[in-house]
Amino acid sequence: MSGPHVKGSLVVHGSGWIMGPHVHSSLEVSVVLEGRGSFSCAGKDYPLEAGNVILIPPELTHDYASMTDIRFAVIEATRMPEPTVSLFHRLAPLDEPRILMLSPMALEQYEGLYRQWLRMISQPLQDETRCYTTWMDLLLLFLLQHQSSGSLSLSVAASADVIRSSVSSEISISALAKRCGLSESAYRASFKEAYGVSPKQYQQQCRIEEAKWLLRSTSRPIQLIGEQVGFTTIHSFSAWFQKKEGASPTDWRKMQQGL
Repeated sequence: MSGPHVKGSLVVHGSGWIMGPHVHSSLEVSVVLEGRGSFSCAGKDYPLEAGNVILIPPELTHDYASMTDIRFAVIEATRMPEPTVSLFHRLAPLDEPRILMLSPMALEQYEGLYRQWLRMISQPLQDETRCYTTWMDLLLLFLLQHQSSGSLSLSVAASADVIRSSVSSEISISALAKRCGLSESAYRASFKEAYGVSPKQYQQQCRIEEAKWLLRSTSRPIQLIGEQVGFTTIHSFSAWFQKKEGASPTDWRKMQQGL
């Protein structure tokens, strides 16, 4: 018997597409990257939207349909070693599918990993078995780390993703708390317990890291970098950066370039 094998593809279908009932012997992980549709299995219908992760154990008849143009990142894995199969079943039961949700930030990160994996398997592999199992484990571990069972509520971890992606604008604590289904005080307490700082302090950390990254890795003007991390003037950005790092943005960049 040959060793483990994983195949994947980015699949796009137009509105009104119906795949038709089918079954296969592989473990399937399909992630909706864009669009809306539905998934059917064992007499049940499930709505799909961007961020949904559909995990299907082998030998289950299932079907897909689209309500809008829809794009999937699909993985089908066969003959996986027991540790990988066990990892899959930490996410999905043995005999029924499971649908999870990724936050917008986690979805973007997953797609990046997935595309990198596609590029790797498009070329001759030096160690095919190791490559397939390692990447399958990596993608499953990412889903295990970032999974959410619902699409309506925003977890505290997902709210941190929102904050990280909002360094150029002010965040509304009340809005984040509402989306997490918590009072403001409960949200602040839960966030600090998870991250050791308040949501506002966390955003400041994200801003300084983004500013340092842009200063170190790009030649963009200081004023533009300041605007990208939420400052309307170069003077306010420079004063803030000086207080945080003990050097002006210009001097800090020169020191990094000198290194």
